[in-house]
Amino acid sequence: MRGSLRAGLWVTGAVSIALTLSGSAAHAAILINPQGWRFPNIVTANKEVIRVSDETALIPGKETLLKGYRKADGTFFLTFEIEGRVFGVEIDTDGKPPFEYGIMDTDGDGKFETKIVPEKGSNDKGYVPQWVIDYYYSKHPELKEPSGIAKAAPPTLTAAPRPEPTPTTPGREPIPPPEIVNQPSP
Repeated sequence: MRGSLRAGLWVTGAVSIALTLSGSAAHAAILINPQGWRFPNIVTANKEVIRVSDETALIPGKETLLKGYRKADGTFFLTFEIEGRVFGVEIDTDGKPPFEYGIMDTDGDGKFETKIVPEKGSNDKGYVPQWVIDYYYSKHPELKEPSGIAKAAPPTLTAAPRPEPTPTTPGREPIPPPEIVNQPSP
């Protein structure tokens, strides 16, 4: 119960952010499905377009890769990804603009639990979730987040230098040093 309450509050906060980013008045229906909405099958669809776009001011430049696909029934859908992480898809079921709805993975669990259905004539859409932004900066530690705080680079292990190979006579195994030979067997 406590976990579902926490998840509900998190989703409510995410929806509030989406509505805040889209304007002062709500022009979209936000539907939540904890099991996730069905993601379109990109394997059976034809890829029609690939382009980059600037979808968030929190990451500099054109950071979002948009990939457009068309299914055999005419349905067109557009996936949104940053650094290989797909976080949203807009779906156009009649094959003609505008998109009828979009689905988003707001928390990075792989489930597209948020569905955004804009009102006719509005251009409300989703947003780039914080988990995607955090992932981007984890892959680019040399960049500073918009807050101005540089993320520390992940620690690395320094390997010891590789020992030089010992020359051996062909057909003969090298003889181990006495301290190795005199060790007891395990």
